[in-house]
Amino acid sequence: MTGRFETLVYTDCRPGQGLKGGAGLQFQARSSDEAAAGEDLVRNNLLYEPPSPWMADRRPAAQYPPSFAHIRSGGLLATASGVYLGREANGTREGNQLTHAVVTTDPASYDDLRPAQLFRAAFWSTEPAPTTRSAPVKLTGGVGAALSPAHARDFVLAQPDGPLTLLALVSALAEAGQPGRRRVLFVGDDTASVVSWIVAGTLLVPRERALELGFKVFSTDPARSALPIVAVLPEFAGSAGRVDNELGYAVFDLCRHAHTPVAPTAAARRWVDLFLTEDPRDVVDALHVATESGITGAGGQSDEAAAALGLAAILHRRPDPRHAGAIVGWLRTGPAGMRRAYGVDVADLFAETPERWPQEVLVLLDEVGCDGLVPGRAAEVRLALMISEVEAARTRGVVTDRPLPALPAGEWNADHDEHARQILTEALTSGAPPLRFAALLRVAARFRVDVRWDDIRDAADPFVGYWADHPREIRPRDWPCAAMLRDRLIAVLGERALLGEAAQAEIGDTWRESLLPHVSMLQPQLAEAVLGATVRHGENRAAVVERHLSQARHEPGWFSWTVGALWSQAPPTTTELELMRDLAPTGARPPARVYHRLVAQVTGSVTPTPRLLDLCRALLACGLMTAGPQVRGELEDDDALTTVVAELRRGPDGERTATLLRHLRGCSPRLVEMRQADVASALARVVAFQSLDAVLDRHPALLLPLVTRLAEALHHEDAVAPAVLSYYLLAGAGQPEPPQATLLEQALGHWLTRAQDERIERAGRHFGQLDSAWRDGWQRHVEAYRNRRRRYRLTHPFGRR
Repeated sequence: MTGRFETLVYTDCRPGQGLKGGAGLQFQARSSDEAAAGEDLVRNNLLYEPPSPWMADRRPAAQYPPSFAHIRSGGLLATASGVYLGREANGTREGNQLTHAVVTTDPASYDDLRPAQLFRAAFWSTEPAPTTRSAPVKLTGGVGAALSPAHARDFVLAQPDGPLTLLALVSALAEAGQPGRRRVLFVGDDTASVVSWIVAGTLLVPRERALELGFKVFSTDPARSALPIVAVLPEFAGSAGRVDNELGYAVFDLCRHAHTPVAPTAAARRWVDLFLTEDPRDVVDALHVATESGITGAGGQSDEAAAALGLAAILHRRPDPRHAGAIVGWLRTGPAGMRRAYGVDVADLFAETPERWPQEVLVLLDEVGCDGLVPGRAAEVRLALMISEVEAARTRGVVTDRPLPALPAGEWNADHDEHARQILTEALTSGAPPLRFAALLRVAARFRVDVRWDDIRDAADPFVGYWADHPREIRPRDWPCAAMLRDRLIAVLGERALLGEAAQAEIGDTWRESLLPHVSMLQPQLAEAVLGATVRHGENRAAVVERHLSQARHEPGWFSWTVGALWSQAPPTTTELELMRDLAPTGARPPARVYHRLVAQVTGSVTPTPRLLDLCRALLACGLMTAGPQVRGELEDDDALTTVVAELRRGPDGERTATLLRHLRGCSPRLVEMRQADVASALARVVAFQSLDAVLDRHPALLLPLVTRLAEALHHEDAVAPAVLSYYLLAGAGQPEPPQATLLEQALGHWLTRAQDERIERAGRHFGQLDSAWRDGWQRHVEAYRNRRRRYRLTHPFGRR
């Protein structure tokens, strides 16, 4: 039951005339079996109601007004026209009537008409069908023309207080028949007048709502009808027909031209005003676009935006900027059919004056242009968007980073390029503060505007200076003139680097991270600032040093400069100097300041290390370092010390030993402490009592390592000298501290317990060179271990230690 109307005819039938076969009121005909689904709906709601008092008075049929009614329920829509026929078909009693109804399940069957507009259409029948099969109905051109929007507008304007009445009616229809809301009750005696009001009112509510608004003209008792709109003749209105009734009706008394007060809704006020002042057909179409747009929500701004869309689409009214965003958004997301029908016209309305819209609207409008909906004007929209973003960047420093889609082919040309360039050039050269200048560069990059360096060179200087001072506040993107701006920045930093070490350190602190990858392309002072700060801050220091030394290892001059740059702000470590020594090419001459800390370590008050001295010797040997008198003196003293130690290890005769110990006594205490382990090892091999005392007096720090070495020798060696020296230290005036003395005494006891008699005797002969007290003391000390020696020899007959 779609695409057309099925029909039903209800009247008083003679036998065999109706669908039931018998006589009486019944459905006389229908267009198909499908129409039977609407019989109950029509019978219960739409049939003609002849007034009983009139029938009793046998009033002529011509005085009975025609009826007209509509209902939507359970998926069915039915509209009916009725007339009073007078006497029965089979007798003389009054009450015969005929109701002709059209029924459908498809709202599209009404086309774009409201049901009330079908009143007096040519297809309505006032006579029974020739057979029980009535003809279906399909709307044709001209149907509803008699009750067109223009007719409705003229009708309203011709009525007393017509505009106010229409405003109240449309406001009432918005909620009529809904739970807890008032129904609309017309009191009048002219069907055409009542229907005209219903047409006017339902034209100004959404079409779906109009289809839902069931009505009946006339009812003999409004309380018997559940339809939202009911009309009643004045003599049957009763108390319900008073405009001040409290029976749940909004009464429109067409005889007295009065109506129940109804608070006007914003929608009713909008559409009624337009309907009465503009082309009414266009206003109805605008309402339809607004309703079907998908923008309409639960009142408020969304309803206003939808209305603005409808007026833009049909009446070509420029929307209020408050609703522009919603409407332009609709151009991309609204229902496809609606956009196909009205999208181009609405988009064109916006594109006519793009400069008047706020930026957020221009963004959406630009996307619409990218969709091809504003042919021939997409470039103007984009320029307007760019101008808006330029202003935001210039005044507030605000820039968007969202991607900018491509315009359709052919929309943008060389003239647009030039216009965009002029706009950005003017903004960039207008004295914008540095951060705003950066924002404008971002806008230029976003819109791919080819700004020329010669046009902005002078204006860029304050920005470049600020950039040099605040690198973290400026984030270069795909700027126009990016290479020239960077070159100018490098030049500014290079000029500052010439101001001295403090300036270089400051530049390095702020720029090392970003400039280090490009250091090979920087001028020397700036490169030195970057390398020096990188090493000083220690970020990947070892890798940075090795990489740059390795890169320069084949060119002496470059290598020497690199060494000086790397350690221009922080001294090298020993490991770094060793790496430099290993990588240095022949002829390299690093600056002397590189070695200041090394020289201080070698010649200062703190004990150096053999590694440092060996490093100095290597650097001097390969010509990388020039030593001063202090360094050479330290190296010569160390050479003399190592020579003495080496000869002492070989065990020279007594006279030579004494000479060597005198030399040892005269060596630098720093160097002796540095090599104390080697010196102690050498001293543990020679016996020269007085000379040893002199050495220990001069170098007291040797006592502890000497005790340690003697104890170790007494435990693991058979040599006599460690035993003699141990006893000499234990029994002498300069005894070691208790912990060392205990260690030494235990070690000597270990040796005396295990040593052969011949070795003990040889040790005693050394003390015989002194006085008898020393010899006797040694003997007593040996005798104290006699029992231990005896037990040891019994348990170790083969002399195992």
